[in-house]
Amino acid sequence: MLLRCAVYPALVFTASAVVILVQNTGVGYWPVVPLTLVLAALIVAGLERAVPFARAWNADADDMRTDVAHLIGNVAVSQLSLVGYAATRSIWDGTGLWPTAWPFWTQAILGLAIVDAGLYTVHRASHGVGWLWRLHAIHHSARRVYWMNGQRRHLVHELLEGAPGLFLLFVLGAPVAVYASAIAIVTVHLLLQHANIEYRLGPLVRVFAGAETHRWHHQRKWEDVQGNYGAVFAVWDHAFGTALPQHGDAPLDVGMDDEPDLPSSYTGQLAWPFKARRD
Repeated sequence: MLLRCAVYPALVFTASAVVILVQNTGVGYWPVVPLTLVLAALIVAGLERAVPFARAWNADADDMRTDVAHLIGNVAVSQLSLVGYAATRSIWDGTGLWPTAWPFWTQAILGLAIVDAGLYTVHRASHGVGWLWRLHAIHHSARRVYWMNGQRRHLVHELLEGAPGLFLLFVLGAPVAVYASAIAIVTVHLLLQHANIEYRLGPLVRVFAGAETHRWHHQRKWEDVQGNYGAVFAVWDHAFGTALPQHGDAPLDVGMDDEPDLPSSYTGQLAWPFKARRD
């Protein structure tokens, strides 16, 4: 049990510490942070083979090619957002309200909280606004939950989810390193949130949105997934009453029954939200 509870903090906290340290010391984003993210992904993929939550989820369900395409596309979007943030920050420094006198690690945590609050807000809205749901349903179409399909998101939805946090950080005047740290930490966390690893968060389950609670958000009926919207922090769900009541291990039968016409190919999924809905 102790080993299972150590998986999340060992990976996410260590990777986050590396990200914050290299940004604080002026080492820079490249190449240390991208290499840290790649190493974290390799470790998670290895742990899925060594200690899987569900061995059946380790088999390619004719979805890996699609998930690889989503992964490449969404990582590219996040990295381009960082480039765009840096470019626009050189033009305008923001309102100057950002607490630049704080230690950098506290600035990084504040930046992460702001980005994550934006992710929670758009995610929650995506379960209530029709056109947003059409974009978001793609994430729910996966028939297994494993490390790679944390990035199974429509490119437009990826942009919309990240926009509120990015905009607020920009207006407040957060340094580029703060935004870079936030998106890197979110990326590492999403690896574990969707990981097919037999791990537990223990007392941290009410703080972080890990796999054991997020799997309940991937059940096959639309009415069963209206909650557990937190990306990194579970505190948003507990604070705003959107935490799902289920506890323990979620059923393995995941996916999305309510959108039977949703295609399985990457290009088909990119086009599907913009097609006329069949009643």
